[in-house]
Amino acid sequence: MKTLQFKCTLLTDIILNQNAATEGNQTSLDFIPGSNFLGIVAGKLYPKIDSINALQIFHSGKVRFGDAHPSLGSKRGLKVPAMFHVPKEQNEAKEKQVYIPNNSESEKELQLKQSKKDFYCFDKDTSAGTRINVKKNFAIKSAYDRDSRRSKDTAMYGYQSIAKGTIMYFEIELDDDVLFEEKISDAICGKQRIGRSRSAQYGLVEIIEESFVDENTIQKKEENTEHTVYADGRLIFLDEKGMPTFQPSVEQLGFKDGEILWEKCQIRTFQYAPWNFKRQTRDTDRCGLEKGSVFVVKANTCPETSQYVGSYKNEGFGKVIYNPDFLEKKGESNIAKYLLKDIPKPENKEEQQADQILEIKEGDTLLLKLLKRRRNVEFVELKAVAEVNKFIEANKSIFNSESFASQWGNIRKIVMNINPSSLENSGMKFQIEEALFGSDAYLTHGVAKKKWDDRQRRKKLEDFVKTLTDDNAQFAMINLASEMAKKCRRN
Repeated sequence: MKTLQFKCTLLTDIILNQNAATEGNQTSLDFIPGSNFLGIVAGKLYPKIDSINALQIFHSGKVRFGDAHPSLGSKRGLKVPAMFHVPKEQNEAKEKQVYIPNNSESEKELQLKQSKKDFYCFDKDTSAGTRINVKKNFAIKSAYDRDSRRSKDTAMYGYQSIAKGTIMYFEIELDDDVLFEEKISDAICGKQRIGRSRSAQYGLVEIIEESFVDENTIQKKEENTEHTVYADGRLIFLDEKGMPTFQPSVEQLGFKDGEILWEKCQIRTFQYAPWNFKRQTRDTDRCGLEKGSVFVVKANTCPETSQYVGSYKNEGFGKVIYNPDFLEKKGESNIAKYLLKDIPKPENKEEQQADQILEIKEGDTLLLKLLKRRRNVEFVELKAVAEVNKFIEANKSIFNSESFASQWGNIRKIVMNINPSSLENSGMKFQIEEALFGSDAYLTHGVAKKKWDDRQRRKKLEDFVKTLTDDNAQFAMINLASEMAKKCRRN
């Protein structure tokens, strides 16, 4: 078997929607599926080769176009394993202790939460997984009316995209009897177009052949041992009747014999309809297991290297890694061998300046003063929105009643009625605290008091207000009340 490794640099944003829907909130994938690379090579080689060789390269599974994952340095990242659970209190921590649950009583007190997103690079020397920040952008577009030469009415839509500058690595595997190694490499390298809106400003990437560090398999030689099977790629399995299944056999996972311990497995599923560009229509739905899913198999022997299993191998589906080091535990405990951590921010003067209020100096021109004031207002509002989102994420579960929608609506009215121009000695923050938490205020007497005293709701809101300043207090509270009212009505 031969393996070709490539580096893919995004020269523009690229759009790779997670689902086939055309309405609603559209989110982007954070990796590039191997089917995109298969399409690039097929578009160049199909007209030049005969049908027998085309069948061998693109349809037989003898050539496997792997998924491109975001990278850190020269190492290809991996989707966080679904087996990893982090205590709820450590969600926002820069370094997280990871647990692999075994249904013990101590786990209930930790309030473990399953890790579902982000890519990590795992380092054996430090026993830590470093999170890769995949930056995404969002843009609102409008369809164009050619007759009136303006934007089409009621035709607004949004695009989420992976930001340009992102570097990803992928591989192409070829069986030994495939003789088109050089032609495939020449076809994939260079500037290519990927994803949606390729004729607009999206989708331009540059691919070069470059080696990278990939995760290896660890061999366990003991007989009757539990082996872990990590899904590096998305997995699709078909049963004996040709129907998709979420319960593969041990043979489909690459073992000669053994037993799958389902109570220890952690899997996540997906469903989507692929777009067939040649026929300009969608194919039948594909149902499978997401990246990061983990199987536990009890068997005497285990495959020696990572490999592709299941169906649609030619499009990058099916890559698994056996017994990776990052799924090991510390001794007999349920604590994982690896920590999860974030990349420390570089100490950069430009970044430090971007994270603070700009000073308006006497020598500044009128235009510069105006631009600084506008930037400072935007900075204050963005910081306030970030704090509002943190509060909502941490406390939405204790405001799950529709009756609180009107409570939040009243809070919004109270805060909006405070006129900043009428404030003399006291600031905006003080006025909000008096209006909501004073001796005869809205949340400290009457019907509202009992509800807000329960489960420390009022204390949590007071603590939130204390973190605000006179500059952002009114803006933050209006946004918080509006968003919480929506969530209460939805619940």
